[in-house]
Amino acid sequence: METLHIGSLALEPLTAGHAAEMFALLSEPELYRHLDYAPPSSVQHLEALYATLEGRRSPDGTQHWLNWVIREPVHGLVGYVQATVGQSASAWIAYVLGAQYWGQGYATLATHCMMEHLVAAYAVRRFLATVERNNAKSIAVLERLDFSRAGLQESGEHELSGTELLFIREVTRAV
Repeated sequence: METLHIGSLALEPLTAGHAAEMFALLSEPELYRHLDYAPPSSVQHLEALYATLEGRRSPDGTQHWLNWVIREPVHGLVGYVQATVGQSASAWIAYVLGAQYWGQGYATLATHCMMEHLVAAYAVRRFLATVERNNAKSIAVLERLDFSRAGLQESGEHELSGTELLFIREVTRAV
């Protein structure tokens, strides 16, 4: 993995060395209003998780697990973007930013940069993302990135909670 750049942002490949700085950011209770997991229990827990993710592959080797932290020159780490790339030229993507960085365009820029890289380096042709139904800010990010809400049939093919929506972007031109 390589460091990616867009505007003033640098997307650095996630390593265990990012755990301490990310722990403070990921401990914000506001983040978990729209996430289906709990904040990290400790820096050591996050460090162990990140060490596993440094392998960049699922245990069975069928998926690429790609994670980047988002570094802004003034504020330091502001969040992360991630992708799970499967064998079918598709990628599930996600992004999490510290609440104080919402609404500043970082999620859109960083996700766009990651998607461009995935198209070029991994031949991804289809992106998928889930979002909580009441997370208007995240839905707006996906819409700015040209995602569309999946229909009932396709949504039914995936294990979504009753509060999640599925968004999809087919790649027919440059990201």
